[in-house]
Amino acid sequence: MSIGFQKLRSFITLVIAAALITVSFGFSDVLALSPVRGNYDGSAGGIEGRTVVITIFADELNYQWDFTRREDINRRYTVNRYLRMAGTYIEQQTRSYGVESEFITDFSAHPDLTYHIKTDTDFASEYGFNHYYLWDPVIWDSIDQYIDVEGIKTRYDADNVVFLTVFNTDEACESISCTRNWYEGMESDYEIVYLFYVDLGQVNPPSVYAHEILHTFGAPDLYQADRYFGITEETVHAYEVDYSNDIMLTCSDPVTYSYVYDRIPNDLTGVTAYYLHLR
Repeated sequence: MSIGFQKLRSFITLVIAAALITVSFGFSDVLALSPVRGNYDGSAGGIEGRTVVITIFADELNYQWDFTRREDINRRYTVNRYLRMAGTYIEQQTRSYGVESEFITDFSAHPDLTYHIKTDTDFASEYGFNHYYLWDPVIWDSIDQYIDVEGIKTRYDADNVVFLTVFNTDEACESISCTRNWYEGMESDYEIVYLFYVDLGQVNPPSVYAHEILHTFGAPDLYQADRYFGITEETVHAYEVDYSNDIMLTCSDPVTYSYVYDRIPNDLTGVTAYYLHLR
């Protein structure tokens, strides 16, 4: 099972930068170390073609959305803006590998791409990796009940659909933004990003949106070993040396080691392109 978690923050990036192993690997060496690529199955298949992102603003046990409040209206606007930036970034990056992808994300322009659901599940006070078995059925059931997925795919002539579930969290949130990737035998084909507006004390920037969406197409985290993808500690060290600004390794600015909110400062390098079947 492939589950992606965006854990890197400024202090982690600084530690990595200070402790890089000096051994350098060529790209072919890295591929030999981690030969397993992402799947084409699930609601997000190959990244080529048109992808519709359906945004779900979800109420949970401790955090709710109230779109009569100015703060929540502003947050909704920010989510839309960062999501558009993420979609544009992915389009530009894939184009550099000769692949045309299109992301329809703007739910202000396309109101049928956004929903507000209410749950009584505690999403925000538990670490996600251990609680997917509680989270996933709640969102899958809501999608089946309220969203005409096939109708939307037909309407937009879409090849893929990704669900962005956004929680109205604050600095007390203990969960970390993460992604439910598809795996063979999963109860549902739907690929879900769980995006906490604030986690680890920081508002998530557009780079995190792009990072998590790329998970749904089979891109793994490059900052930790992952047996499913054949990524070992040795491979991770190679990535840290030669691909230190890859978006699946870090979402921070490579110079300041901080989040930025007006652009995505990270690269989609050949390593991630390999996992996405772009090369």
